[in-house]
Order: sequence, then structure tokens, then C-alpha cells
Amino acid sequence: LVALFNPTEGYGSYVVPAVALLIIQQTLLMGVAMLVGLWAESGQHRAGVASWLGRLLGFSTVGYLSGLLYFGWIFWAQDFPRGANPGGALVLLAFYIPAICALGAVLGVWFGNRERALQVLLFTALPMAFVSGFSWPAEALPEPLLALRWLFPSTAGIQASLRLNQM
Repeated sequence: LVALFNPTEGYGSYVVPAVALLIIQQTLLMGVAMLVGLWAESGQHRAGVASWLGRLLGFSTVGYLSGLLYFGWIFWAQDFPRGANPGGALVLLAFYIPAICALGAVLGVWFGNRERALQVLLFTALPMAFVSGFSWPAEALPEPLLALRWLFPSTAGIQASLRLNQM
């Protein structure tokens, strides 16, 4: 027997491609929320639309480079399964990264300081992994979690990435 989407039947080829999107999200969320939280502490978060778009573009550039590192080099160097769909990965990152940055900015303003952002977001990674639908069947989740899970960019990002690159 050969597994359909995990022919090597390895843990790394099953978990890492999905968790990579979660790692990108959590590091970017924490970084953006902490920086915006620092701005909120000093009152620098009050800015115009053009300033916020520039900030989000700057955050997104860092996140996009991180995503390119994962999809372009790490998956290749470690020989993780990939569907030879670099165009799909680029389009995915073009939507996924700005969504994370915008959520991080909103959370940073909402938390109001940098320490609280790190304290809260540090403990959300594991629940986000379970509700994303790759390690635990989404159908087995309670109804409130089925709706709540779509508030996190990782849910759609992981599902899209697995379909574009691994399946």
C-alpha cells in the first residue's frame, strides 16, 4: 500500500508543509502585533490611510520573503512534497501575507502594548493547528469552532497550500 498524498509515509512530509504556513503566520502575527503595540503605547498608531498602507506593505514584504524562503528553498532542500506549482504558491502568498499583517496590526492596536500581544499570540499556535483541518478532521469539531476557525488566516492558507502544493 502507498499513501496517496504521503508516499514516503513520513511525519515530516505530512506535517511540515502545513505547519510551515502556521509558522509564517505566528511569527508575522507576533512581530506585527508587537510593533504596532509599541506604537500604540507611544501614540504613534494614529496615522492616515496612506501611512497604514505603507506600513502594511513593509510588513508584507518581510512576510513575503519568509514565504518565498519556505516555498522556494526549504521545501526543495529538505525534499518535502511539492506539486511543482510555484505560480499558485506566489498567488497564495500574495493574499495570505497581507491578511496576516492586517490582523496583526488590528491585534496590536487592540492589545495596546507589545507584551500583551506576545503573551496572547504565543499560546494560540497549537489551537490554530488543530482547527485548521490538516491534523484533525474539521467535521469532528464542535459547531462554534467550525465558524470561529475561519477568522484565522492559517485555516484558509493551510488548506489552499496543501491543495496547491502537496496534493
